[in-house]
Amino acid sequence: MLNNYELYNNYKTSFETPDDGYSYFFGYYDKSPLNIDNTKLLSHRVSFDGRNIKDGDTSDIGYFDLRTKEFIKLDETLAWNWQQGSQLQWLPPKFDEEIIYNSIKDDNFISIIYNIRTNKKRTIPFPIYVVHPNGQEALGINYERHYWCRGGYNYQNIKNKKWDKPYHKEDGIFKIDLEKETVKLIVNIVDVVENNKLSEFETCNNWLEHLMYSPSGDRFMFFHRWNKDNIDYSRVYTVDSNDGKNIFMYPDVRFYSHYFWKDNNYLSIWTYEPKNNHSSLIKTSNFIQKSKNLKVILKPLYKLIKSLLSTKIKSKIINQSKLLVFKDKTNNYTITGDNVLFGNGHQSWFNNKILLLNDTYQDNEYYRHLMIFNAEDNTFDFIGKFYSFYNDSVFRCDLHPRLSKNNKFLAIDSAHKENRKIILIKIEKD
Repeated sequence: MLNNYELYNNYKTSFETPDDGYSYFFGYYDKSPLNIDNTKLLSHRVSFDGRNIKDGDTSDIGYFDLRTKEFIKLDETLAWNWQQGSQLQWLPPKFDEEIIYNSIKDDNFISIIYNIRTNKKRTIPFPIYVVHPNGQEALGINYERHYWCRGGYNYQNIKNKKWDKPYHKEDGIFKIDLEKETVKLIVNIVDVVENNKLSEFETCNNWLEHLMYSPSGDRFMFFHRWNKDNIDYSRVYTVDSNDGKNIFMYPDVRFYSHYFWKDNNYLSIWTYEPKNNHSSLIKTSNFIQKSKNLKVILKPLYKLIKSLLSTKIKSKIINQSKLLVFKDKTNNYTITGDNVLFGNGHQSWFNNKILLLNDTYQDNEYYRHLMIFNAEDNTFDFIGKFYSFYNDSVFRCDLHPRLSKNNKFLAIDSAHKENRKIILIKIEKD
């Protein structure tokens, strides 16, 4: 084992961020940190690791010049988290000249467009989540409310109690015009909650997240999530990106995980099959939560039992999930890699939608695995395994594999050392 990770099958490390006392990471799996010609690698740089983010903790915004291996610092931000960073990304369609990321100004969350050639900055009066393929508009969520809903994916420093309620009529998904610098609510969370409403929605936190445009940008998908008894449940929707119309909810199995647009008409989602949407574990957990007598009898162990059940449910979801491919706006699906594909990982389709890049959560020895699955012949090409110091916490480090625009490289975040690093791996084998 070299350096707490190992590559297989002639895959090679092209670049690894330095051991200089800083932690380097990019963020989520749905965006690439590489520019169009693979000469610049976007990165967050942080002076600490292995703990929760506190008010006042900043992250550097910058990139590595892969020709000189030098980190170029551009800015700092207070609006970031370990899982998705500051939503740092190259601005399309050039993917080379401008970047966009979230920040804070005058006690408000904003986004900044930074031209790396001129070093000029332009402020957008709302934080972004994902940018449209045309580079002229974006989608965003209200991070002030997100603070009260989703630990590890929220931002610190602004704690407005106005948003601390199960849901809010002014909350939802916002369309941001990056040219005109205007913001419009196009998906109201009230409308989503009222769709096939459950009684628990009135007492649980509800929120919308994980926005992802289709390749054309005509539609996007999102999660409606809610937390009940320390368990996050989810539904998946797709909707027209222009005006938030033609909304469609996929089968309510209550547990959905990572997804990806296979093309403009199909999307793949890690989840249960609709016919297997209830588990005995969930029923057991709910029974214990509702039973006053059991709570009294088991009071000394109640919190422990609750935590263990929650962990066991999450583990069961990961181990039993299947990759379903849905036709958009229908309940019709097929299963990809049934009894072969595993991991409930962060997925990306490429090579004419034949190959699937996927990773796993940690195994019993705290290694995360990285692989390419061939959907034509149901085979794997294992890329490597990576030890992780940080697991099962809001500051954990998932691999979050991301492909370059030409599919020649992939970049991952890795905590195989105590200061996390970005590793760039060459996909094209010699």
